[in-house]
Amino acid sequence: MSSLYNFVKRHRRKFVAGGVVVGGAVAAIALLDRHITKVREDERKKQLEIIRKRNHFDSTDSAVAASLKHYFAELKSRIAELHDTSQLKEALRQGPDKEEKIRLWNEMKNLCFGQAVSFIIAEAFLAVLIRVQLNILAGYLYSTATNNNEVDSRLTQKFQEAFLSLANYFVQDGFQEFTDIALLNVKSCVAFIQLQDEIGLDNVENIFSQIQDRILSDYPERNLVLNPGRFLLSSTQSIPSDMTGKERELYKEAISETLEIMESQEVLNLMTRACRRGFSLLIDKIAEPFLQDEEDPSNSDTDISSPQQSDESGTLPDVIQDFVSPCRIQIPLVKILPELSSVLDSEEGESDNSEEWLQCLLESPDLKTLGANVYESFSAVNNLNSNKKSSFSSAAWNFFQNLKLNQND
Repeated sequence: MSSLYNFVKRHRRKFVAGGVVVGGAVAAIALLDRHITKVREDERKKQLEIIRKRNHFDSTDSAVAASLKHYFAELKSRIAELHDTSQLKEALRQGPDKEEKIRLWNEMKNLCFGQAVSFIIAEAFLAVLIRVQLNILAGYLYSTATNNNEVDSRLTQKFQEAFLSLANYFVQDGFQEFTDIALLNVKSCVAFIQLQDEIGLDNVENIFSQIQDRILSDYPERNLVLNPGRFLLSSTQSIPSDMTGKERELYKEAISETLEIMESQEVLNLMTRACRRGFSLLIDKIAEPFLQDEEDPSNSDTDISSPQQSDESGTLPDVIQDFVSPCRIQIPLVKILPELSSVLDSEEGESDNSEEWLQCLLESPDLKTLGANVYESFSAVNNLNSNKKSSFSSAAWNFFQNLKLNQND
């Protein structure tokens, strides 16, 4: 026993040092395990949050698609209603004198081009508006749900309906004013083209390009993109009177944020690209008269695969040598008007001519990126309840910062 005591006494410093090392190691392992557990828990929460946010954004994207399909059809009906040519066609059937006939055809020319222009530009604007509004609203709802503040109590059904009514106002009222402005630009661009003048597909494309440039850039005070509030807000109707004070404040801020985004240069650039794509689709739709003019009935029975059509020198058959690209064919303007007039029509058993434009707007990468940036910016707003105005402003600032980052990438 004394020997054990003496052994411990001689090596007491080693035992103390060993105990400190072992205790420290145990404590370090415990701290490391706690840290790893915390990191794993934070990572798990982060992944769950990403999944939750993705699901919420996907549901918002589905709501955008459903809303756009609904309003797209409504606006299409309004376009057909405001550009109706049935009375002009009936007047032409009555056999008017030459001067009156020319006047009626010129009026039909303006309405046909105006209908096509309104169909492309107004529907593109509507697609941008719906995507921006629904993602702003979804961002607010997500932010308030994750931050557990009380601002969501002000995002009532009444507020949401009032905020989202901008699209309905544009279709029912604002589009009327846009149509008047669009027709003025159409008339100035096609006035120099006579009905008997022969034009090609490139000429038609240039006409649409000129009209688009004027509508999207000229006269800022009555411009659909530079001053969208003119077409989205009534000059006589005020904020719904049955809203509470907090709802009215939030409504003003939400409308202000929507207009700020819609008036941005980024949205103007997006609209320009989308409309160019739309007019390209439209040119494809109205190319049939040029294709018919290209066909030669005398060669209808010729079999270009027959070896008898090649001479001994190995030259190409005449039917191939005489081929002319539809882009080089020119036909009288009057032959194109029926195709422009039927842009909104659909024949039984065939797909709607407008369906391709709708799908283009729904699947546009530019529009989807815009919606994602808006959602990300407004869902990242924190402490809304503490400072509403600055938080709304920070949401818009975040949006434009996201756009700059995407452009740099």
